[in-house]
Amino acid sequence: MNREIISNSANALRNLATRLRASRPFPGLVAAAIVLVVAGYAWRTDADDVRDESQAAINEFWKAYHGNDYAAIPRIQSELVQALENDSDNPTLYALLGATHFWHIGEAARDSNPQDPALAGDMPEAVSNFSKALDLDYYSKHSIGYINDDHLPGYLGITTVHLGQMTNDAGLMSKGDQTLNFAAYEFPEFNNFNRWAAHNTKAKDSADYRSALDSLWQGIDACIGGTIDRQNPDLKPYLHLFTSVGRKRACWWDGEIAPYSFEGYMLNLGNGLVKAGQVQAARVVYHDAHYAVNYNSWPYRKVLEAIETSDLNARAALYADQDSQNAPPLGVPNRSCSYCHAKVPER
Repeated sequence: MNREIISNSANALRNLATRLRASRPFPGLVAAAIVLVVAGYAWRTDADDVRDESQAAINEFWKAYHGNDYAAIPRIQSELVQALENDSDNPTLYALLGATHFWHIGEAARDSNPQDPALAGDMPEAVSNFSKALDLDYYSKHSIGYINDDHLPGYLGITTVHLGQMTNDAGLMSKGDQTLNFAAYEFPEFNNFNRWAAHNTKAKDSADYRSALDSLWQGIDACIGGTIDRQNPDLKPYLHLFTSVGRKRACWWDGEIAPYSFEGYMLNLGNGLVKAGQVQAARVVYHDAHYAVNYNSWPYRKVLEAIETSDLNARAALYADQDSQNAPPLGVPNRSCSYCHAKVPER
C-alpha cells in the first residue's frame, strides 16, 4: 500500500513537471518538482539517524544484560545517555538506563571498585529514569494500537521503596508501595514478584514479610488462573498452560527478556518458604524449578541445587535467631538481575 501511494504521487509529480516544462512559466518550479520526484522519497532524514542511534544503544544494553557483562554498565549508560540527547521522548531508553543503575547497585559486589562513587547515585537515578519512562509510556500521546508497558510501574515501585529504605524515608516507601499495588493490579503475573522483592528482608514473623510472601503466591495464582495448593505447590498439573506469547509468557521459562525467570521465581519462593519455616512446601517449589525446559542451561542452577540438597531445617533456623547477619540471601548471593536475565555464566 505504501509503495502504491508513493508510486502514484511520483507519477502525478512527473505529469506536473511535464506540463510545466511545456508551458515554461516557472523554471524553478519545474526543477523543484523534479528534485522531489527523484530524491524526496529516497533521502535519509535526521529522524532515521536518531532511530538508528537509539536502536543501537538498546541493542547494546541487551547484549550486555543477556551476556552477563556487568563491567559494560558504564559504557552502556554512556550510549543510552547519548541516544537520549537526540531522542528525549523515547521511554525505552529511559527504562533501560534505569535498569542499568538498578543492576549496578543490585550487584555492587561485582564492581571492581568497592568505593565506586557511582553506587551512591544509582538508586536515585533508577527511580528518576523509571519515572520518566513511565510518564512517557503511560501519559504521552501514542498512535492507535500502542500497548503500554506494564512492567514499568513495578520497576518504579520497587526502586522507590528501596530508595525510601536506604534514606529511611517512610513517605517514599509508602509511595513506592502504592505504585507496586497498582503495578500488581495491572500485571499480577509479573509485578507480584516486585512486591515480594521490595520487602523480603523484613523479619520472618512480621506482617510485611507475610504480605511479601503472599505476593509470590498471588503471582502463581494469576499464572494458573486458580489457587495453587500452598502445602503442596506442585506445578506439574499446570505445565500445559505454558505459553511464549502474551502477558502469561512472564509466568514461564525461555522468554525473550528474562529466559530464566521461572527458575529465579522458584528459587525465591522456595527460599522465602524456608525463611517462613515451611520447609516441606519449599522442597516442592525447588523441584518445580526443574520443570523448566531450559533448566539445564541456567547459569545459576548450582545455587538452587546446593540449597535444595542442604539441611533446610538448619537453614530455616538461621532466619529465626536474633542475628540478621546469619540470614541467608533469598536469591543468588550478591546478585539481583542476572540470575533471571543472563543467558551465559559470569565473565
